[in-house]
Amino acid sequence: MTSRAPPLDAPRITRDAGGNAFLEGFDGAVTAAGLGGVLALAIAAAPTGITVADPALPDCPLVFMNPAFTRMTGYSPEDVLGRNCRFLQGRGTEKESVRALRLAVAAAKPITLEFTNHRKDGRRFVNELRMAPVLDEAGQLIAYIGIQHDVTARKRAEREAAKARRAAERANQEKSDFLAFMSHEVRTPLHGVMGTLSLLLDTALDAEQRAFAETAQRSGATLLHTVNELLDLSRIEAGKLGIHADPFALADVVKDVLDLLAPAAAEKGVELSASLDHLLPGQLIGDPGRIRQVLMNLADNAVKFTHRGSVELRIAALPDGHVGFAVTDTGIGIPTRLRQTLFTRFAQADPAGEQIGSGLGLAICKRLVALMGGQIAVDSTVGRGSTFFFDLPLAHVPESGTPPTRMAPQPVLVQPLGGAHGRILLAEDGKANQLVAATILRKAGYTVELARDGAEAAAAAESSDYDLILMDVRMPLMDGYAATRAIRALHGPRGRVPILAMTASVMPGDAELCTEAGMDGHLPKPLGRAELLAAVHRVLDARPRRPRVAIPEAEPGATAPLLDRETLEELRSAVGPGRLPRLISVFTAETKERVRRMHALTDPQRIEDEAHSLKAAAATFGAIALRDAARALEEACHSGEPASWRRILDVLPGLAERSIAAFPPPRTEARARHDRDPKGH
Repeated sequence: MTSRAPPLDAPRITRDAGGNAFLEGFDGAVTAAGLGGVLALAIAAAPTGITVADPALPDCPLVFMNPAFTRMTGYSPEDVLGRNCRFLQGRGTEKESVRALRLAVAAAKPITLEFTNHRKDGRRFVNELRMAPVLDEAGQLIAYIGIQHDVTARKRAEREAAKARRAAERANQEKSDFLAFMSHEVRTPLHGVMGTLSLLLDTALDAEQRAFAETAQRSGATLLHTVNELLDLSRIEAGKLGIHADPFALADVVKDVLDLLAPAAAEKGVELSASLDHLLPGQLIGDPGRIRQVLMNLADNAVKFTHRGSVELRIAALPDGHVGFAVTDTGIGIPTRLRQTLFTRFAQADPAGEQIGSGLGLAICKRLVALMGGQIAVDSTVGRGSTFFFDLPLAHVPESGTPPTRMAPQPVLVQPLGGAHGRILLAEDGKANQLVAATILRKAGYTVELARDGAEAAAAAESSDYDLILMDVRMPLMDGYAATRAIRALHGPRGRVPILAMTASVMPGDAELCTEAGMDGHLPKPLGRAELLAAVHRVLDARPRRPRVAIPEAEPGATAPLLDRETLEELRSAVGPGRLPRLISVFTAETKERVRRMHALTDPQRIEDEAHSLKAAAATFGAIALRDAARALEEACHSGEPASWRRILDVLPGLAERSIAAFPPPRTEARARHDRDPKGH
């Protein structure tokens, strides 16, 4: 056998002048007389299996084993000695591990590996084997020593832990998928509810009816807020809520919070204001959306629980370089016993006992502040008010100026879009959402056409010119993403039409998916009337306007149909069976009376008001030509063109009569209803 240098970590047997053997290895040497004495006792007492194989003998058999090896395998020395250790192998033993062991033996190198072995009774166990060559003082290989551990229990525990981890990951993913699905399924009908209530509040209601409608609208807003909070909480717990670091103007964030809360504060007579430290820069680096969310939640609570006095937002530069935010109110205060659980999920701290909200807002605030690297706390005295404060490590943007030191909310005046015009394609498969969005847009003066799925939307965009497409994402046959990609593939202006996603899909990444598909924006449902009109107005206002088609004096129906039966069908579906004839009769009477009043008026402002009302009513009932004429009359009065509005007034009675005559008579309507549902369901 050739001589070789021993590996550094290999044990070696040496002898002294008296013939005593030394087993040198990892931790020095243990002396024994021959292979007996202390060394033999230590090996016998070892809790792990120890074997020695002799490479000088044929097939490298085992020549030594300790009692622990017998306990582990069930084999006695008579069963083992003189045999190669492969008898422990069998069905299930990993071939890769056996090959690695053989290569290590052939190269006289140490190896550590795990593989499946078999006990004498046939039961399997996982053997962690540490095998090393034993060399004499001359570097000659004289033995292989093997140390075995039964790691079956550990491997089983690892498998169970991995299984549990996979199950937890799967459950977490299923929860995320469920929340995404439920968010969409809740937001979609909620969009219809909120939009319908908004339309209802635009009609003539008595005091009791208005109170009922406003209560329902507030309840819908509360439900939407709760859905948003649950989604935020689930994202945080799943570690999927990212924090951005972008430059932002501090004053803009504060202004947004003040303006949003101004109506609620003014209604209660609560003074709302903000003060900003003069040492602060004009711009900071952080996540303005999340900072706004925390401030909004705290300030909203402050206004909610303050019945007189004031609510103030204070922002200051702190000595440690952080920025401190505080929301102070003169409200009812919070008792000590309630403050202990204030930032816990589902805890509601109203000392009066009235449970308001979901109990998620402050818990989300605490987690958002922590994600941004800060802390949040509260100080409160019952009957005197509360202060919620948090600090954030926000870097300053150099040379960005300074923010205003005092801020107050500015009332936002929403101008009616009476002069709005444009042709819009609404791709939406939900009947209620079709009615709400189409009615809002038509009342504002837009022409709206419908597509009930993505395929219809793509086909309509290919064959007609639109100023804007409002695209739902989840639709049958072809979803909104695919429809948008198909439209973007069109040549010419039709492939560049602005497309806004109007969808209840608001999970992380949904907005990015819309952008990747080629959409120009993402509007989350439910969407209020003001938000929808503002978004549409922003897009259309930025585009060159197509020349309007003037309404002919003699035949206004020549440029637009008298009746859009599709709109009438939408209205029939919305109001329910048997109600449309009554509504048509009310519209007919009101239209005749309104036209009569306009002819008796000489003040263009009053005529403009009447024309605006006629335009909205005609749009709701699909009287397209009458709607266009009313819009032209409204604009002519607004621009001060007496000749124009008098000319339109002259042709308006005849157009109104022809439009009214285009509606199906009551009997025809009843017959159509019977044909659709012969059993009267």
